Amino acid sequence: MKILKVGGSVITHKEKFESFNELAIEDVCTAIAENYRDLILIHGAGSFGHPHVKKFGLKDPISVAKIHDACVRLNERFCKKLIEFNVPAVGIHPFTCDFSIVSKLLEKGFLPVLHGDVNSNFEIVSGDDLVVELAEKFKAERIGFATNVEGIFVNGKITEKFTREMKADSIGEIDATGNMGRKIGRVFGMKHLCRVFIFKGSGENIKKFLKGEELGTEVIL
Repeated sequence: MKILKVGGSVITHKEKFESFNELAIEDVCTAIAENYRDLILIHGAGSFGHPHVKKFGLKDPISVAKIHDACVRLNERFCKKLIEFNVPAVGIHPFTCDFSIVSKLLEKGFLPVLHGDVNSNFEIVSGDDLVVELAEKFKAERIGFATNVEGIFVNGKITEKFTREMKADSIGEIDATGNMGRKIGRVFGMKHLCRVFIFKGSGENIKKFLKGEELGTEVIL
């Protein structure tokens, strides 16, 4: 079993409100279409979810509903694009999801596609949290985080972007779910041990991950 999290910064232009990155998503879909068996796909909320959280907060039902609606619309567009590439993608919304449906879809040959969301308890459900929960539930062998950076280390050095994000995470400036620092923390908190890779979210890298190759930065648990 493999779990792939495609960051919102890959499939959307995070600096532009509700901007779908068509070129990047086609590249991603091409790679997934070649090898989607025994795969659970999760994507971030990107420029669809995060701006709504910042604008409306999680203060009342209508605020939460607006955030959820934006996340669902991104999921629908992603799934539609995957279907265009003959991938039997089925969107699953964490707001109301019973995760038992994931195993049923996998058994039937579908690709479950979950996403960052909110829930009825006025809480953010981050894609990274979903990765950990599903990895533990399904005893995943490999986890991949397709991001907008070349892993954490480049030529043996921590990237400048990672250092900036770690500093910003501590004061909550990056996005609604935290960023790389929180991602790493959630991975190290997993109760299930498996191989975890963080890499640049290109189609070529996703192909390598799905084939079982090493790439990017491996997080040693």
